[in-house]
Amino acid sequence: MIKHKLWVEKYRPDLLEGYLGNESFLSSLKEWIDKNDLPNLLLFGGPGTGKTTAAKLIVKNIKCDHIYINCSDENGIDVIREKVKNFASAATFQPVKVIIMDEADFLTINAQAALRNIIETFSITTRFIFTCNYVERIIEPLQSRLAVYELNPPTPLEVGKHLLGILDKEEVSYQKNDVATLVKKFYPDIRKVLNITQSCIKSNELVLDAKLVNQTGVGTLILDQINTPNKDSFNTIRQILADNNVRDFTEFYKLLFDNTSSAINIITVGESQYQSVTHPDKEICFMTCIAKLLNK
Repeated sequence: MIKHKLWVEKYRPDLLEGYLGNESFLSSLKEWIDKNDLPNLLLFGGPGTGKTTAAKLIVKNIKCDHIYINCSDENGIDVIREKVKNFASAATFQPVKVIIMDEADFLTINAQAALRNIIETFSITTRFIFTCNYVERIIEPLQSRLAVYELNPPTPLEVGKHLLGILDKEEVSYQKNDVATLVKKFYPDIRKVLNITQSCIKSNELVLDAKLVNQTGVGTLILDQINTPNKDSFNTIRQILADNNVRDFTEFYKLLFDNTSSAINIITVGESQYQSVTHPDKEICFMTCIAKLLNK
């Protein structure tokens, strides 16, 4: 058996006892597992809040055949007609079949529309689990066929305890203050907390990357340029991002939102962040937002 080296997969829980947060959802989850059946589900929430983990946990704990589709890669009508419909219509020796449609907010409108009939036609034998970050991208006729659950992250304290447990299992030496810094920095994205922590392990010791930890200071520099702009502010901000090797701009969108009272600026920030979800170059989206803010 191949062992996972990435912590986010290695420590993905297989049992209910290992799932963090969402107590009310967990009670429903337990009931579905006990009955070996479930409704068609739509799980939505922010990145790293346990949507995919919950979907995979379900199929591991009930008797079923299942298929996993990442809709960010396979999002068109052909996937629904060929892959999804073929699986739903195939014979099975299990009590139920489950189709996990991960990142379903990337599905095209035509693909979503086609799913409505498939869900109803194969309702006796097949269940669907959709996960997404942006529930508003799922068409209403499809949502009406699903039990919709918003998944929220566990508390920072729970995430911290979980991370300490992993570090102890991996026999990594650490300072608790450093662990607290990582949780505070990247909460509520648990996946990111784990990935960043693992990337900071040097010779079995947790050593924080100063550039990662000091992005709050980077945000302050960006705000200073926006609040007191000059003819060089745009290029100055680009240089700040380059000097600090910034690749994730989520925190800065939130910072811009929190530090403006202008409705027009909020719309600008919201539109840019929304576009960045599907745009391959996140820096272009962010700097487009900066250019608009500087030119108001």
